[in-house]
Amino acid sequence: MAGGEPARELVIGLLEQVAKVPGLLERVEELERRVDRDSGNSSQAPSSDAPKSRAERRREARGAYERSMRKSGGQPGHEGKAREMVAPERVDARREHLPGRCGCGHAFTGIEQRIGDPVVHQQYELPVIRPLVFEHSRVRLGCPGCGRAVLAELPGAALAGFGPRLDAHIAMLAGVCRLSRCDVRRVVVEVFGVPASTGAIDSAIMRMSAILADPWSELRHAIRQAEVVHADETTWRLAGAQQWLWVAASALLACYRIDASRSQEAAKALLGEDFGGFVVSDRYAGYHFLDVLQQQLCWCHVIRQLVEVSQCNGIAARRGKQLVKLARQVISAHRSYLGDGHDPEWLAAQLAPLRAQIRGLLEQCAVGHHARTANLAAGLLAEYEALWTFADVPQAGIDPTNNAAERAVRHAVLMRKIQGGTQSDRGSRWIERIQSVRETCRLQDRPVLDWLTQAASAAHRGLPIPTLLAATAQDP
Repeated sequence: MAGGEPARELVIGLLEQVAKVPGLLERVEELERRVDRDSGNSSQAPSSDAPKSRAERRREARGAYERSMRKSGGQPGHEGKAREMVAPERVDARREHLPGRCGCGHAFTGIEQRIGDPVVHQQYELPVIRPLVFEHSRVRLGCPGCGRAVLAELPGAALAGFGPRLDAHIAMLAGVCRLSRCDVRRVVVEVFGVPASTGAIDSAIMRMSAILADPWSELRHAIRQAEVVHADETTWRLAGAQQWLWVAASALLACYRIDASRSQEAAKALLGEDFGGFVVSDRYAGYHFLDVLQQQLCWCHVIRQLVEVSQCNGIAARRGKQLVKLARQVISAHRSYLGDGHDPEWLAAQLAPLRAQIRGLLEQCAVGHHARTANLAAGLLAEYEALWTFADVPQAGIDPTNNAAERAVRHAVLMRKIQGGTQSDRGSRWIERIQSVRETCRLQDRPVLDWLTQAASAAHRGLPIPTLLAATAQDP
């Protein structure tokens, strides 16, 4: 045998060195796990995947599309949509078009017989934008009593250089369209024709932030009284320092809050220490101040963790693959329950064998030799009832995934990437308020610019700000 005794002694020596280093194999395994992590087996964002992974996903998607043999565009049975025609009295100008020449050679002049009604096509166009300019004259009058000249004071609403509608548009551009202060100024100057500096734009944003303070407090109070809330958190930057942006969203309301920490205290500051509803989350420990029966763990996050287990070696991988298959059956059963109109008893019957099989596999993983898989399984078993709250309390309408919160936080993530976070506490308050308004309007299918204009106009006149609480939301 090549090598002989010297080679054997070398191998034995190397094995002895490895054995002397405590936890070396575990450290190597952890590093390999980190290298192999992507958005499919962890909570990492898809944008963090390696370019090769994205290319592979595109190839898979393209292959799936080609296998489906579907043509581009709307599919058979798809309900088409067309722009609705406006009422005749709403039309600003009309133009009539005559056919030019018939196939036989006749040139039409318009005196020919008209057949049927004309086919109408409506085109939208923007008018030339010319801003309104309101001039306020401060009159100076002489006092007949003392002879002094007294100059009139400007009303508070006239002190700002911009009116309420312009302030609302600036808030829309900055907080909903995610434009920087410089880009907002460019729109205001070039599109609206209003002379403005970057400082004036910032002042308008801060005026709107002050107007939104009470609606934000109203939303937070309503969220604390909601029956079901989806919660999530993401990183934020304040003058370059690490912060956390939290969101809690019900079916019709949303509230955002920026905190210096990602902790139970931060979760309590948003939800309240005595929150009595149900919280759907991604298993983050910050929500563990709630009873386990008040929580619904996101099955999508659990599936990604189980996918990571399935990519291990040996028996842990086999159990992980079984768990992934069963977990996806849970999601499929819930979709059928909603889509096909089944009753809760049907759902319970479908889930009963899955609940037993998943628990059994987790118990086997918890006593296995793969440390990381055992820890994950033990954690899931400790919170096992929180996986099934959606089925145990069907009348609450709880979703088994936290997609609603992830959708709600996505807009703020894009804003952070574009604008780099905030530079001051007042900037953070602005983000909290405008994001809460934007997402609440989206959930209620309400035009956000209309509401911002109503709020700015009410504040301009010294009237109460319109509420964002929908009629069907709980109003404490």
